[in-house]
Amino acid sequence: MRLLQHWLLILLLSAACPTQAGEKEDRQKLQQIGKDILKLEESVKGDSKEQQRLARELKKTELDTARLNQAIHDLEAQLEKLNSELLQLQSQKSSLEKSRQAQQDLIAKQITATYRLGNEESIKLLLNQEDPDKVSRALKYYDYFLKARAEKIEQYLQTMAELHRVETGISERQAALTQRRSTLSEQQQRLEENLRVRSEVLVRLDRQITSSKQALKQLHAEHKRLETVIRTLEESITKLVSPTNTEPFSRRKGKLPWPVKGTLSQYFGATRTADITWNGWLLKASEGTPVHAIHHGRIIFSDYLRGHGMLVIIDHGDGYMSLYAHNQVLLKVTGDWVQSGEPIARVGNSGGQRDHALYFEIRHNGRPTNPKTWLTRKG
Repeated sequence: MRLLQHWLLILLLSAACPTQAGEKEDRQKLQQIGKDILKLEESVKGDSKEQQRLARELKKTELDTARLNQAIHDLEAQLEKLNSELLQLQSQKSSLEKSRQAQQDLIAKQITATYRLGNEESIKLLLNQEDPDKVSRALKYYDYFLKARAEKIEQYLQTMAELHRVETGISERQAALTQRRSTLSEQQQRLEENLRVRSEVLVRLDRQITSSKQALKQLHAEHKRLETVIRTLEESITKLVSPTNTEPFSRRKGKLPWPVKGTLSQYFGATRTADITWNGWLLKASEGTPVHAIHHGRIIFSDYLRGHGMLVIIDHGDGYMSLYAHNQVLLKVTGDWVQSGEPIARVGNSGGQRDHALYFEIRHNGRPTNPKTWLTRKG
């Protein structure tokens, strides 16, 4: 019976999840698609050579900024952990110091009592007793006393050894904290310099766009790049294996969580230019705010896209996708599986944006749909 249950479990798991070989192959396909997309991105025209050069410079600066932000975030997490461990060790040291002092006082009293009795305690006990039973009991008590004293000394030695271990741990963590604080300071200085360079590049890009016609041309180019990415991904992911044990995206209509805690500043369908409307939502949020996946799925794009910055696209199956742009840092790579509510990025202003905000879309078969009909009512 158990054997049958074991084989049934294996069959269910194999039906629900892609095989390891298939998973590796799919991941390689997606990574290759990503490379192809980045080549296609360069083929989208609409900018002058100087704008293209500045855009490449902006991309490099923003990618460097993302790496620095992630390094700073990791260092801050390490510092927090080390501080917590240091506080715990200092508390242990305080407790061990009290135990050591109490054990030391007790041993001192026992040594004093032994000294007063002299070095021939057992002989004196034997000679001072006439009753054999009393002699036997006295010797037994004496043995207990010696054993108890030996145990106290052993406990004291163990406490001293543990105290030494804790003190060594405290020294190591204090040294690690000093080193990481120094590294953090260096990374923060580099980040400040990167942000200064980014600001200068944006000023030079603004100077290149001297008319509303040029601004419109740039917006059209950015729109075309994203549509190229979506179309390429749609054509490429149809052969990828998807799990069958998750709730379909379509059944979560009106129940999906918001991707970020933020303020809705641009609505789906609102006018951007005379012939371009917003295909999603722009959600203003504080820099570094976690961005969450709205539903189970697979990361099919996690990279930098001109005009959209650090971009994540998740395939949810049945033709549904969600898109998250202008991030500060990407926490997942192409090919990763994610659960609903799992952090996938942090809010930023990449892609040349001035304000920190998340641009968010939901698409079905490549066509944008209003997030309002899919997400829960806020609050």
